[in-house]
Amino acid sequence: MMRRKVAVLLYPGCIYFEVQAAVEALADEFEVLHFTPDGADQIDASGRLLRAEGSYADLERSTVSCVLVPGGDPGSIVPQQAAAAALRHAADQGALLAGICAGNLVLASTGLLDGVRATHNYTLEYASAEKVAAASPYWQGILFERADVVEDRNRITAQHWSSGKFAEAVARNLGLVK
Repeated sequence: MMRRKVAVLLYPGCIYFEVQAAVEALADEFEVLHFTPDGADQIDASGRLLRAEGSYADLERSTVSCVLVPGGDPGSIVPQQAAAAALRHAADQGALLAGICAGNLVLASTGLLDGVRATHNYTLEYASAEKVAAASPYWQGILFERADVVEDRNRITAQHWSSGKFAEAVARNLGLVK
């Protein structure tokens, strides 16, 4: 029997630590695959080399149960909509989309959080006025909630300090825990 697949969407400067607990929670039951813009291995924000199994275009041709999107500085992929087609394909296939920290911005930039209850840290409590202003167009259409983790439909969004709760929500949504 083939194991279901979980994709981790990597990009330059992503913070892998934010999805690490979720990856560990899922690894026994799911094949965890890592995808980068061009399919090349990626260095995360801590300097760790992460092996890629494919590119975003490969992810677009795959069937996955879930896509995990870590935070970091998504400026290398958001303006170009580099991950948009892959994320929309996963959503169309019914995959759970789970973002944490700036991963939520990646999801919002594709329109996949429109009409969805979601959280993010692009508020004046946590970010400069310039960052808040620059990100504000991406949040139009979401139903913002001030919370550690928000689950709505087939979407999970979480604050960067909530990686444990994020992992629990992902595992629960994929049927691993009750």
